[in-house]
Amino acid sequence: MTSEPETTTNVEETPKGVTPTRTRMLRIPDFFDEMDRFWGTVMPARWRSAFSRSQPTPSLDVFEKEGKLHIEAELPGMQDKDIEIEITDDALTISGEKKEEREVKEDNYYRAERSYGMFRRQVILPAGADTDHAEAKFKDGLLKIEMPVKAAEAAKKKIEVKSD
Repeated sequence: MTSEPETTTNVEETPKGVTPTRTRMLRIPDFFDEMDRFWGTVMPARWRSAFSRSQPTPSLDVFEKEGKLHIEAELPGMQDKDIEIEITDDALTISGEKKEEREVKEDNYYRAERSYGMFRRQVILPAGADTDHAEAKFKDGLLKIEMPVKAAEAAKKKIEVKSD
């Protein structure tokens, strides 16, 4: 099974010789994710923990169905108050912080565990995404974001032709 390389534009097909007007920039978190995946395949398991990032990175599913963009993030053990969603002109950012403390006191032992971590994931939005009507729901560790996507219309501008 081969995977297709990720495109560098939001334009589905660009005619030869035409430069797309809306390019997708390589995001630093995406680069680190790719490097972690690479090292995970070539490095022995006992060395991986020393070289991988310690921050948790939630899994994302992004798909378009029935005229809506769907973004689903797995955030187990988190609460809605710990999650923040921001939308800019062309991107949606999900960020949050997970804090967990466990303490067990028994007759002959005591155990305390703490784990902390921040995450940030960003999704480039397609042209026509209606961010004003975006909705987010969180239940049982699964964040679901949904927003309508309108068919992209090319902006037209007439240029007057002047004679000398």
